[in-house]
Amino acid sequence: MKITVVLADDEPIILKGLGKLIPWEEYGMEIVGYAYDGKELLETIEALKPDIVISDISMPHYSGIDIIKEIKRRELPIKTVFISAYQEFSYARDAVAYGAVDYLVKPVKKSELEAVIAKTLSLIREENEEDRRRRKLDQLERKNRDGEVDVWVEQLAEGVLSEHSEGYAYLRNQLAGPLYAAGIVGIDPTGNDNERWPAATQKLVEFAVRNIVQESVEAVGAGYSFVRAGKHVFVLSCEEPGVPMELASAIRDNILNFLKLKVSVGVGDPVRVLSQVRVSREQAEQALEMTYFTGLNRAIGYRVREQRKDSENEWFTLQSEIVKGLTEGAWDHALSTMRALLQVIKAATIGNRQLAVSTCFSSILYIVQEVKKSDVPMSDLGFDIQHLQSRLRQYETYEAMCGGIVDMLQELYDRIGDKPAGKEQTLIARIVRYIEAHYTEDVSLESVAAIAFMNPYYFSSFFKKHTKRNFKQYVTDLRMEQAVQLLKTTDLMVYEIAEKVGYNNARHFSDMFKKHTGKLPQEFKQSLRD
Repeated sequence: MKITVVLADDEPIILKGLGKLIPWEEYGMEIVGYAYDGKELLETIEALKPDIVISDISMPHYSGIDIIKEIKRRELPIKTVFISAYQEFSYARDAVAYGAVDYLVKPVKKSELEAVIAKTLSLIREENEEDRRRRKLDQLERKNRDGEVDVWVEQLAEGVLSEHSEGYAYLRNQLAGPLYAAGIVGIDPTGNDNERWPAATQKLVEFAVRNIVQESVEAVGAGYSFVRAGKHVFVLSCEEPGVPMELASAIRDNILNFLKLKVSVGVGDPVRVLSQVRVSREQAEQALEMTYFTGLNRAIGYRVREQRKDSENEWFTLQSEIVKGLTEGAWDHALSTMRALLQVIKAATIGNRQLAVSTCFSSILYIVQEVKKSDVPMSDLGFDIQHLQSRLRQYETYEAMCGGIVDMLQELYDRIGDKPAGKEQTLIARIVRYIEAHYTEDVSLESVAAIAFMNPYYFSSFFKKHTKRNFKQYVTDLRMEQAVQLLKTTDLMVYEIAEKVGYNNARHFSDMFKKHTGKLPQEFKQSLRD
């Protein structure tokens, strides 16, 4: 970056001489303007804001002293050098006292001008370096202060920040109130593919989400945010009780718009005392947990939800009706009754995910046992009860669990009959279709066994019996077949093909490909060209 210079003198011939006296470009300097009197010089300074002014000390309208005083008044970072006649020596010396770098006596000699320029450039470099150091120290101080504030806000939200501490006094000063509320932002576990993100991507996403949360908070009032256990917590100071929910909706929408990322936001009730923010934060956690029952990608405010207490008799009656429908071949009746039962269970367990899962498990267990005790012929096919509860826990919403339970009921109904061999063929065909549709994902023996509602050990032998290959080999063969086709028909890079056929690690993919074909992917591609 060049140093800019303005030259000023009321004698044009002197200006012309100064412009040619030294090779300005070689010094990294550029003459950007000329002025012929004091008034014009001030106007030029205002317009061009040069780094250096070299000016005659005695010009019409404004003197050199007037010029340097005005520069100081405006706090402009301009270095000034004056040129004076011999008889103005004392006047020039006064200008130095006011802050001029130096003065030159007419006629100006090249060596003297070069010496003054070197001195001026040295001062500019020193000040720039000092300014850089000062900015760096300021940034470090702000960073340290931001780190302290993060700790104070987290302690406030946890309820462990003393009201007599420096941190509490600072936050009390920054957050005027009269209302305070906390909210928690969680990235939705489904619909974002975040489980496949590498660690570096997760860090970037966390940073971006925090920025959006903080900017959204500052758009509606004063507040802070921090990250705790993978979730983004914000504390807001506001005047109206409806603002926290408006902020929660804005955060959800902003993150979706800017990052294409689905999140859910739980918000606690506003409190009137800063030290009670912990209560709002605990309510926000409970509100966020309600996404299990209400659905994901929502802004949810805290409210007390009463669980239904009088449903045991209805629950038992509905279970018996489901068993009756299954054993009598009345699928539609069994299905509608199961849906009614699931709504009863939801009303009885709302707000308690663990209780909802265990209650649904108990109902399914009762239904399966009662169907097995009936006289209807049934193809067992290793229907897995042992791992049923753990499978139910894996569903991220109650609605998703209900869908899984309906699938289980359908599977149970399909196994009732007197042609087990035909049912086995139907089941293995469904399993193969599922694998072909999901081989690019992290499919495992356990996950596919769950789809078939089988114990993994039973499923392993069942799968091999019908496909003549074990499950792992079947999936690997399918992936390699697809990789071969991509190598033949596309110009994708090896790592891109690896991702498309279900491998997160390109090296592991290459090793498997060589084991399968005898060649590395690059070698295989080259052999096609040859």
